[in-house]
Amino acid sequence: MESKMITCKVCKTELNEQELICNICKYPIQGTEKEQASFIAKQIIQKGDVEDSIEQLNKSRWILFGLGALYVVGPFTPLMSSTSAAAIVISILLGFVFIGFGFLTFRKPKIALLIPLGMTLFYYFILLLINPFLLWSGFLWKMVVLIGLGYGYSSVSKSEKILKENKYLAEQLGYGGEKK
Repeated sequence: MESKMITCKVCKTELNEQELICNICKYPIQGTEKEQASFIAKQIIQKGDVEDSIEQLNKSRWILFGLGALYVVGPFTPLMSSTSAAAIVISILLGFVFIGFGFLTFRKPKIALLIPLGMTLFYYFILLLINPFLLWSGFLWKMVVLIGLGYGYSSVSKSEKILKENKYLAEQLGYGGEKK
C-alpha cells in the first residue's frame, strides 16, 4: 500500500502522510491547530527578532563611527586645542580604532561591539578615578553610547542563538545556517 504525499504548509516540502514533523522546517504536520499556530507565531517572532537585531547592529555601527569621528576631530576643536601632542595622538589612534570596529560590525558583530563597549567602560572608570566630575560631564551622551553598544551586543547574541537553533529561518533570511 503506497502512502499518500502531503505538502508542508510552511516550507512547501513534499512529505509522507505519516510524517509527524516536517524534516526541513520542523512544522508539526500532525499537531493540533494550537501547536501549528504556536509554531507559526514563534517563526514570526523569531524573524522579527533577527530583523530587529540587524537594525540595532546598524545603529551600533553608527555609534562607533560617531565616537571614532569625535576622537579624531576632537583635538582640533577649540574645546580641546590646549591638549598635549601625546593626548592628540592617542585620541586620533583611538578614533581610528572605533572606526575600524564600526567597519567590522557586520563581519564579526559580537567582537566589534564587545571590545569597544569594554574600552568605553574602562575609559569611564578611569575618568571616575581621575575626577568624578569628568564622568558626570556629558553623562547623557555617555549613557547613549553605553546603552546603544550594550543593547546592540545583547540583540546580536539573541539573534545568533535564534539562527543557530532555527536552521530553516537562517536559510530563509540568507544566513544559510551559519553564524551571523
